[in-house]
Amino acid sequence: MKNKHTSAGAIATAQKLESQAISSFIDEGNALYDLGKYTEALDSFLKAKDLFGSNASSKGKRAAICHYNIARAYDALDKIEDAIAHYNTAIEITPRFPEAHSNLGTLLNQQEKFTEACEHFKKAIAANPLFPSPFFGLGVALQNQGDNTNAAFAYQRGLTLNPDFYPGWVNLGIICHGIGSFDVAVNCYTEAIALSPDNHELYFNIGLAYMGAELLKEAIASFSKAIELRPDYDIARDALQEAIYFSLPS
Repeated sequence: MKNKHTSAGAIATAQKLESQAISSFIDEGNALYDLGKYTEALDSFLKAKDLFGSNASSKGKRAAICHYNIARAYDALDKIEDAIAHYNTAIEITPRFPEAHSNLGTLLNQQEKFTEACEHFKKAIAANPLFPSPFFGLGVALQNQGDNTNAAFAYQRGLTLNPDFYPGWVNLGIICHGIGSFDVAVNCYTEAIALSPDNHELYFNIGLAYMGAELLKEAIASFSKAIELRPDYDIARDALQEAIYFSLPS
């Protein structure tokens, strides 16, 4: 009996040491990642993975997080296929992993695999309906497939959860402008400008929306601001001349 108790105690001690080592490597990897040292971070995450052994699925969520971190590091190093592989592994271990689904969807968007990306964004939303990122990703995927109506709904939901995500306002503004809802487009671009006040393209976009709404004075001011921020912005200069021409008395 004594030997059995000793053996069990040794196993428990070894498991505890292994768990501490895994946590140490993951913490080290996250710290390095935050410093932008992605190669070193990847090395730490891979060391943590190796400690799980071949039967990683038996380790549950913790192993999934390890593969998720490896994927993030590969993504930062522009090793996209490796990143996709590890996001998929994380999802295989823990299917309801919203961050992994959302990040994988983003990579698939970059590869223009929009249908596949949509499925992962929808799974991320199903796993956590209060997570804003997959709504924005879903909007991008749908917009690129020509489904502007549902893309707009996705952006609106994402902006409700995170109103400080200016690309969401920009994309929603583009959709509204495209369907002739110029006043709504102006509101979207106004929100975006509040978040990125030195972005010359936003002033150009809102200038076009003002033109569509026949608010020529506001359009002139917006195009002028775009040129002020970027003096060689020829397309804004052309738009400014057009707005001035149409504002002249007939």
